[in-house]
Amino acid sequence: MTTPHLGLSRDAIAAIVIPIAAIAAAFAVIRAVARRDRRDARDRARSLMRAFADYLESRLSGRELRRAVQSGDDATFWTTLETLAFRLKRSEWRRLVHELERNRHEAAERLALRDDSPWRRELAARRLGLLPSRAARRALRRALEDGPGIVSFAGAMGLARAHDARALRWILGNPGAFATRSPQARTALLRAFGRGALPALEKALEGDRLDRRLERAIVETLGLARRTAAATAIARRLLSSDPEIRLTAARALGRLRTPECAAALLSALTDEAWQVRAQAARALGRLRLPVAIPQLSACLTDRSWWVRRHAAYALSGIGDEGCAALRGAAEGSPDPYARDIALEALENGRRKQA
Repeated sequence: MTTPHLGLSRDAIAAIVIPIAAIAAAFAVIRAVARRDRRDARDRARSLMRAFADYLESRLSGRELRRAVQSGDDATFWTTLETLAFRLKRSEWRRLVHELERNRHEAAERLALRDDSPWRRELAARRLGLLPSRAARRALRRALEDGPGIVSFAGAMGLARAHDARALRWILGNPGAFATRSPQARTALLRAFGRGALPALEKALEGDRLDRRLERAIVETLGLARRTAAATAIARRLLSSDPEIRLTAARALGRLRTPECAAALLSALTDEAWQVRAQAARALGRLRLPVAIPQLSACLTDRSWWVRRHAAYALSGIGDEGCAALRGAAEGSPDPYARDIALEALENGRRKQA
């Protein structure tokens, strides 16, 4: 059997091979150029980072730092600044912001806030939030009001990190501005304003007509900040018609650990939402009040596993009286689920003591 002859001449083979080789060579050149560009970008970033470090350690004057910043490109400047934002102390950051006020990169981003593309405006707002000079804050306040939502939120976060009181008042006065944002995002925004914003948030909570999404974020923020002065206003939210607000209020009261709110938490143990009952039991466990033992013991037979668990562990944390109630449930309760969770909590307590 003979092998068939393909019938390709040398010229035909050359016509195929030469273009393929040219394409491969072109790709090799493109990859080499890309590697070189990445290497150059890393070198520029390291050089600018050294300039920032030298300035903060007083080895470089403000004029020399500004000259180094002005000579760099936009991408390197903002990338380096974003990296530094997570490393510097607040005092160092303020010093750097003061020195870099009104540089050409910031001016370019203020101009970009008027771009037709909302995505470009969002990027500009995020960048200006890193360097909140007076001019940048004015531009971000305009962006906050003009929108759209993605730009407003980016501007709000930048102003929050600068602890801008005017921006906080705008947010509290326009609660629907970030209605599409997640609860976590709204809470993160309020927390970014720092402890100085807590009195204003507490005052807002005293009002009767709050947007429920903003109300929930304020309660969460005050609880995370351990703002005990707001405990009474938060406890009133346990009577809200919104189960999410009742849940957030119970969780916040557990963080505050104010005995004055024990009565409200005891009432919440009968809430129709199991999530609220569970958080109320957990909060009472943190208060460690013997007066809560009867109601917590009753929760050992709750239909929700989480309520039973938090109630049992709360009793374990109260002390000898709570452990006695758990032993009674473990030995004499007709409910097998109550016996199981009581035994688990007792065993956990013994392991901790050991």
